[in-house]
Amino acid sequence: MVIYDVIVVGAGPAGGIAAYECAKKGLTTLLLEKCSIPREKACGGAVMYRGIKILQGRIPKDVIEQKIYGLRFVFPNQIQSEFISDRMIGITVSRDRFDSYLSDRAVDSGVELFENARVVHASTSEDHASVELHDGHEYKSRFLIGADGVNSVISRSLGLRSQRKDLTLVGLGMESDFHVGYEGVLRATNNNPSVLEIIPDESRISYGWVFPKREKLAIGVAGSGVHMRNLRATFDHFHKKMEARLGVPLKLEKRRTCFLGGDGLHCKNVTNRAILVGDAAGFVDPMMGEGIAYAMQSGIFAADVIEEAMADEKYDETTLSKYQNLCQNEFSANFEMAAWAGSLGTSFAEKILSKANGYRFAADIMAMVARGDIGYSAIPYVILKKLPSELPNIIRHIVYQRTVPPS
Repeated sequence: MVIYDVIVVGAGPAGGIAAYECAKKGLTTLLLEKCSIPREKACGGAVMYRGIKILQGRIPKDVIEQKIYGLRFVFPNQIQSEFISDRMIGITVSRDRFDSYLSDRAVDSGVELFENARVVHASTSEDHASVELHDGHEYKSRFLIGADGVNSVISRSLGLRSQRKDLTLVGLGMESDFHVGYEGVLRATNNNPSVLEIIPDESRISYGWVFPKREKLAIGVAGSGVHMRNLRATFDHFHKKMEARLGVPLKLEKRRTCFLGGDGLHCKNVTNRAILVGDAAGFVDPMMGEGIAYAMQSGIFAADVIEEAMADEKYDETTLSKYQNLCQNEFSANFEMAAWAGSLGTSFAEKILSKANGYRFAADIMAMVARGDIGYSAIPYVILKKLPSELPNIIRHIVYQRTVPPS
């Protein structure tokens, strides 16, 4: 039996990137995907600029639905805070085409891809890691990367996660793509489809979204698992509310439900010969629900650590724990600040963002955060740094707001 250097389970953004990076380093790599590619994925489809940078901007035009330059927050009292940048902060994609592109890219780099290869069990020993497929086939490798999402078989097989989900540690969401046509997208977005719309919920730790695509609107809701038990009713109510507000018919064709990874930095994500990445590891922004760019970055970290371990011929958990440290250093400040802000509820976000609305430097800071140029934790420092030079503009804005009569 052939023993691969690396087996990657799951061909989403984390797995596609991890497999590509491993193959690029000269490691024999097998990528296993349980479905046939392309396949649907429950996801709003926003890829922020930090993810685009990982791909060095080399994304085919037909994969990009919209280029995104701004964020709009719509609060329960209908107050809106909008932050528009001159610089692109991200793109929207359809996950079937985006993930297919990442898989093709991995194959072009030398990865062996098996589709319709559903893993039902994984194990490790002193000599190798192994995975068993639903059809009885078994494959072995020196290292195993679990990129099989929040329902990860790899994580549960290796004892890195419990068999039953703790709803206090994961999110739950439902979404759908509504085909409204090119003109419908323009009408729904007031001729500006370059803005992602976030709609926080007043009574729960949850939010809705409207993400513009080429001819569709991605609309969904997500939140803490314990607050989203009545998920379908919540989504249906939000769907009708958005249909009335956006002014376009939203014909519902298919609902998609998903769990969202969470609390990844406080969980164990490595064991002997194995690493968890992306949603399987729980790397999701606890406030905005963003996961794609973090998944891609974790895939790079996993490949880097495995390359070093291979060179040293070390396969133990202690050696692979360097991956945990890399993720901790890269993600922890952002995730902890986001979790703190999210726990304060909608009123806190409304108070802060409504006061920042209309200030150019506030839009610049929001763009820097969205692009990944800075993290949440760096916002106070950047504000203090920019404040002296922006003070005249702030004063002019305040004076203007007080002297112009309401329309």
